[in-house]
Amino acid sequence: MIDLKRLANAVVFALITLSGIVYAGEYPERPVKIVVPYSPGGPADLFARVVANKLTTTFGKNFFLENRPGAGLVIGAQYVANSTPDGYTLLLAASSMLVPTAARGRTPNDNLTDFFCVSLIGNLPMVLIVNVSIPVRNVKELIDYTKKRPNEINYASSGNGSLTHIAGALFDFHAGLKMVHIPYRGINEALTDLIANQIQLSFAGAPIALPNAKSGKVRALAVTSANRSLSAPELPTIAESGMTGYDVTPWYGIVAPVATPIDIINTLHREIVRSMQGADIKERWMQWSGDPVYSKTPAEFSALMKSETEKWAKLLKQTGLKLE
Repeated sequence: MIDLKRLANAVVFALITLSGIVYAGEYPERPVKIVVPYSPGGPADLFARVVANKLTTTFGKNFFLENRPGAGLVIGAQYVANSTPDGYTLLLAASSMLVPTAARGRTPNDNLTDFFCVSLIGNLPMVLIVNVSIPVRNVKELIDYTKKRPNEINYASSGNGSLTHIAGALFDFHAGLKMVHIPYRGINEALTDLIANQIQLSFAGAPIALPNAKSGKVRALAVTSANRSLSAPELPTIAESGMTGYDVTPWYGIVAPVATPIDIINTLHREIVRSMQGADIKERWMQWSGDPVYSKTPAEFSALMKSETEKWAKLLKQTGLKLE
């Protein structure tokens, strides 16, 4: 005699197996890898490490980092995009990943189609800094000073296509200036020449810019983000200094390969948000000149990535900016 209950269970199991969706207990059941597409030791690595430690405590399973730098973040991102979408390989995404997508339409990993967004974890504002010999104290004075000196004022970046480059190009375009872009291999080299007055201004990450401004080596005029930074609330934004709509906010967030089960995405989002709301995270981020942020929903993070990609694509078209 056929056991109908056993037969039904077998059919259901077969259908689930064929669909490729098999869940064995609660997530996570084993260690989770967070790929960081940067070298160890930088702000991205520090932010990711704190989040990984918080999730390890929350879930009781090890969340660990694996650094895969190179090729403008493509190596790490492509590795994760090609990983099994089971929630056990995640990526620390960064806003700078969007620029190549905006410029070329599609890269080896397309940030808008190859990943499911989980949540932002932090902003790292950039600061507009100038050489102390330049007689300007705010953005308006800098614009007036520079307009009188077309093709004489140099601004440094950490390389073509970097967000420091984008920040300068956007400022130059909207203010109607004619500054000269000088790309460097890294922002530290640019800062050395800025202090020596070989270049006159730069847009540098807050962890580098603020200590040098406080020591009097450079002068800080404004932050590039849409809102004032918690780490330097005395500095106005470039937008509130007269350039309405200006916003270049470097951010970091967690994403997973597309097709990762939505319940895993939601579980990760819930616990990351809970971590970001903690006073200890806020204190740690501010020590590193960052601002703790989170996405209300994964869809909100996805919308941010889409809108920023469109913004950079528009800027590149308007300015004719070349990234290579």
